[in-house]
Amino acid sequence: MRKFVRFIIGLDKYLRERLEPLEAVERARRLLKERIATRGENFLNLLERGVFGYAKSPYLKLLEPKKISFSDVKSWVENDGVEQTLSKLVQEGVYFTVDEFKGKTEVKRNGAEFKCSEAMFDNPFLSAVYEVRSGATRSAGTRVRIDFDYLVQRSFYDAFLLAAHSSLTVPIANWFPIFPGAPGINSSLRFTYIGNPPRRWFSQVDRAQIKVNWEKTWGTNFIFWMSRAHGVRLAEPEYVNLNHAHKVAKWASSMLDYYPNCVIYTFATSAVRVCIAAKENGLSLKGVRFLVTGETLSAQKRREIEACGAVAIPVYGISEAGVIAAGCEKHSTCCARDGGSDHCHLYKDTTAVITHPYTVPHFDTSVDSFLFTTLLYESPKLLLNVGMGDYGSVYTQASDCAFGKEGFDIHLSSIMSYEKLTGEGVTFVDTDFIRIIEKELPEKFGGQSTDYQLVEEEDEKGLNRMRLFVSPRLGVVDESKVVNTFLEMLRNSESSPESWAQSGSVMWDQARMVRVKREYPMATVSGKILPFHLQSRKKSSITQNLKTS
Repeated sequence: MRKFVRFIIGLDKYLRERLEPLEAVERARRLLKERIATRGENFLNLLERGVFGYAKSPYLKLLEPKKISFSDVKSWVENDGVEQTLSKLVQEGVYFTVDEFKGKTEVKRNGAEFKCSEAMFDNPFLSAVYEVRSGATRSAGTRVRIDFDYLVQRSFYDAFLLAAHSSLTVPIANWFPIFPGAPGINSSLRFTYIGNPPRRWFSQVDRAQIKVNWEKTWGTNFIFWMSRAHGVRLAEPEYVNLNHAHKVAKWASSMLDYYPNCVIYTFATSAVRVCIAAKENGLSLKGVRFLVTGETLSAQKRREIEACGAVAIPVYGISEAGVIAAGCEKHSTCCARDGGSDHCHLYKDTTAVITHPYTVPHFDTSVDSFLFTTLLYESPKLLLNVGMGDYGSVYTQASDCAFGKEGFDIHLSSIMSYEKLTGEGVTFVDTDFIRIIEKELPEKFGGQSTDYQLVEEEDEKGLNRMRLFVSPRLGVVDESKVVNTFLEMLRNSESSPESWAQSGSVMWDQARMVRVKREYPMATVSGKILPFHLQSRKKSSITQNLKTS
């Protein structure tokens, strides 16, 4: 009961205290400047209270055997800075891989042996008022506790980003699946707080296609009821599946008749679909700002978006820490170091990122994995050198864009995932695929585990495809039945009826994401045949068989 009371009181306060757009961006700039100036101090305060002062912290199990005290860490930060301190902690064994964080593998380090659960990393300072789920589907996706103080803080970064792209007060639309997926409901509330609620919320998934419990249904309805009571026109989800992207394109085109630009916040592939639909229907999207998330903005996706006059703005985040990086208004000149199409500036006052060598199970390769550390007091998870399944390029470089002028000089680009497959913004992780590819499909259609393989590709339009290789040695098979069975196995792979597996498999079915190819599975450079052969979109010395996520 107390949770519901907190939710009602918190939402009422949140809506009453919402800001006007100009006030929001002015406050954001002051706040960002202050946080960057006190970054090291903020890190130490969070560490002192949330790790060394919190007896249940999982980090203590790695710190105590090495006799690392808070005074040690404080001295390192004062002498060497945050990133060097984090690197030193990694050298001392103080980090968690993504598999350890999710409880897939035991932690065996520094003389300690234990198994984690994701709940162990919950921020102890938060009073959760509702939960959302990450886009990954293992264990129904990561449960992320949200409170309204967190949304307030995150909304300031939205105000800053929109202002940087001359879009602070223009019409906004979301194209995200309905609750309990995080992006749609979270962004709607955040944009509302800064005085510019989305005009439309298009959802790739119909409400009738997924099941959520009464608590979340009640909570969702109450958010919209309370918004109306406060005079806020909060757009409710309306079903527009992936094959009807022209409806989103028509909305954008109609907004451009009255405004210099407008914003569509969606998955990268969904943005490409809107642009394709605009071309097919003779609509101009010149002036549209696509905030794209959920999957890498590849070079081909950026070309497709820019070809119709729109602007592509990558927004990179993890559910456990929210949006942590975003693209600036000078992409073509700002990221001169590597020219990455998905180049972002790290919000370094909220998150620190370093890399750590990691051998990827099932991929026969090693990568420099991102390790995340949260510096924001209101973050849903308290992370200290925790892997989330991504890797890429991290570097420091001054720039004269809006981000650089505020001190955001740490850059991320060429962001890839070694842990999950992403298509249409929905991710499925390796646990489900391995079982289906190696066990369930052979049992259903014959053959051995090495007769099936998934290969991710990007077509000439920038749309992601999954090729399901089926060995020719199996003879005649019903290809459509193989695909339908595969999707059904994914849909039923989770125990929770609220899993993203529901909406994810629906979206993959709409997009005809998975298609059978009658070829022998491909081997890695070392001759192994693995469940996935995930081809990167640009050649690198790291790998030829990892997924761009």
